[in-house]
Parts: sequence; structure tokens; C-alpha cells
Amino acid sequence: MADHPSRSAGFTLLEVLVAFVILSALLGVVMRLNAQALNIGMRAAERQQALMLGRSQLDRILARRNLVPGTEQGAFERGDFHWSLEVGAFTWPERGQAQMDAGGQVYRITLTVYRGEAIAVQLTTLRLGVAS
Repeated sequence: MADHPSRSAGFTLLEVLVAFVILSALLGVVMRLNAQALNIGMRAAERQQALMLGRSQLDRILARRNLVPGTEQGAFERGDFHWSLEVGAFTWPERGQAQMDAGGQVYRITLTVYRGEAIAVQLTTLRLGVAS
């Protein structure tokens, strides 16, 4: 009998190299997916912070006794977020009029929070004001 080892006794160098190529390709895909998930998580955290800051600023605006139609802008103390406010008369779609019968005025308040130049979040609400 010959002392030659059987071909099925182990892996050839080619099989090992193919396995490493497949493994490295899969690892690349996993790393890309991980980076995308991290990016999505960071954007969600920034949006949550913008929403929190926007709600807080909107509460301050709604606490004012009188609303004056027009626009305002400002910056938040922390972060690179800033805001823009637009207050205007609200027109009821079915009535086509801005003034209410009871002498009150409905205002549409839109607060936009920006991070840098991009819009992070926009909040809109209505408030009834007394006609002056």
C-alpha cells in the first residue's frame, strides 16, 4: 500500500482562500450595516433633541398673553439649533374667513427648528386670541 494521504483528509489551500474571501465580504456588509444603524441612531437623537427644544419654545410662545402676527427668530442656548416663528391669522377652509363670529381671532402658529441650515422639526398649532 502506498503512504499517500487521502484527498478528502483535509482542506486544500484554494478552499481555505475561498472561505476567507467569502468571510471578508460578509464582514464588509456587516460593518456597513452597523455604520448605517449608528448614523440613523444619531439622526434620531438629533431630531428628538430638536423636538424637545421646539416644544419648550412653543410653550413659551403660547404662554404669552397677546400674540402679534408676524415672524420672529432666535437661537437656543445649547447646541447649534435655532428657531423661526410665524404667527398669522388662520382661515377656516369651509368658511373662508379669518374672523370668528364671537369676536375672537384664531391664530396659526408655526415654529420651525433648524440644525444648521436644515429643518430638523416643524411644529404647528392653533390658538384663539381676543380681538383688540
